[in-house]
Amino acid sequence: MTHSPARAAEPARERIDGMHDVPLTRREFVAAAGAGAAMTLAETAAAGKESLMAKRPNILMITSHDLGRHLGCYGVESVNSPNLDRLAARGVRFENYFATAAVCSPSRACMMTGRYPQSNGLMGLTHAPWWWKYNDGERHLAAILADAGYGTTLVGLQHVTQGDPRRLGYQNVLSKQQKAEESVEAARRFLAKAKRSARPFFLKVGFFEVHRAGGDYRHREPDTSKGVFIPPYLKDTPEIRDDLARFQADIRALDAHVGEILKALQASDVAGDTLVIFTVDHGIAYPGAKWSLRESGLRIALIMHQPGTALEGGKVVTHLASNVDFLPTLLDLAGVPIPKNVQGVSFKDVLTGKTDEPPRRYVFAQRISHALRDDTSRSIRTERFKLVRYFEPGRCVVYPTDAVPGRVSRHTERPTRRGTRPFVQLFDLKEDPNEFNDIADDPKHADVVKDLSQRLWAWMADVGDPLLEGPKATPYYAAAMEDFRKFAP
Repeated sequence: MTHSPARAAEPARERIDGMHDVPLTRREFVAAAGAGAAMTLAETAAAGKESLMAKRPNILMITSHDLGRHLGCYGVESVNSPNLDRLAARGVRFENYFATAAVCSPSRACMMTGRYPQSNGLMGLTHAPWWWKYNDGERHLAAILADAGYGTTLVGLQHVTQGDPRRLGYQNVLSKQQKAEESVEAARRFLAKAKRSARPFFLKVGFFEVHRAGGDYRHREPDTSKGVFIPPYLKDTPEIRDDLARFQADIRALDAHVGEILKALQASDVAGDTLVIFTVDHGIAYPGAKWSLRESGLRIALIMHQPGTALEGGKVVTHLASNVDFLPTLLDLAGVPIPKNVQGVSFKDVLTGKTDEPPRRYVFAQRISHALRDDTSRSIRTERFKLVRYFEPGRCVVYPTDAVPGRVSRHTERPTRRGTRPFVQLFDLKEDPNEFNDIADDPKHADVVKDLSQRLWAWMADVGDPLLEGPKATPYYAAAMEDFRKFAP
């Protein structure tokens, strides 16, 4: 049976209203986009007095790979995710939350610095043979919290550096193999020993799941207990249906692991003092999602919960939010000063009910060429429209696609393409949520294309996007030329 992804499941009783499209001046744009929104030290000192808690909360942050929002609490009824659904029903769920990149490392790097990939330097994957890395001087959330007096511990995956995670600011690294079972056991032991004290902790648990293992989900038996949901951008073929059923099984396993950690927290001495966060890096590992600036590649889950605070009650935040906003929001909730160079904006006042005004009106994303995917691009999204601009040649993918997902992941197959991809695409997400119909050439929308193109240019200039100066050389190119120059005459 195939379920439609109808409207997201509503465990919530309260919704926090979304934004309205309002024309902005250049000055207003910079503020709304997040640039220059960091608080001064004096302001953060005052904010600390109005912190969510009388004392700074412990922070338990759990992350997953490649999950997007493919969960029951986000409307995918065929998925078994009871623990995460329950967390959303108890806490706060962000409905319109977007990554700044559709691959792992740059999205995570942005989330953990509050700075866009073009600014922090980590624009692509950090592992070989891509070798992207943070610029010197960039500060990770773990370092910021450590400086604020937190004990910082990493369990499992981090995927923003090749080196020792302690360089990021983690004082303790508990797992070696980064396997799910090992991570769960390490987190359980940590929480069992945790005591209420003057020094709060930051425990980051990173799961490799639900990333494909060797390009497939064949390590799992299919989970069809509640049917199989086929996203609209994929054709319902036997290969795709089987792959999605196995993907659902991997989600079920991930959810069970998260449940074990939450159970350990509940049995600990610090359950009432701990802010729990669950989030992911980007969309699911399917053609039309991961690796692209489509909605399905960028729209992701963010769930927060802390008992006895504003972060409970099954609320749903409908404002547009970006994962560049994650760090300033978390620091603001904890009463920790936000660094001046942070480019995201805090959602604390929305979460605590002090305002209904949207902290931002636009979300932005960047994409660089990766493997066989020739789509260096940038995007801007409003509540209604998405504009994407491309900067290298390619053809338009035909959706829905019947490309076999595992083969696409292993780079042995590409979705069917046709025509010359235009420089710019525009989609009306209200009328066309699956981004099938490009309306950029429609004269009725010329003003929208102009306005969003200007705003996209202003954002790229503000974050120091190297594309405005010319094609960006990759770290591989730099290393290759360094090796080649040894033979120059």
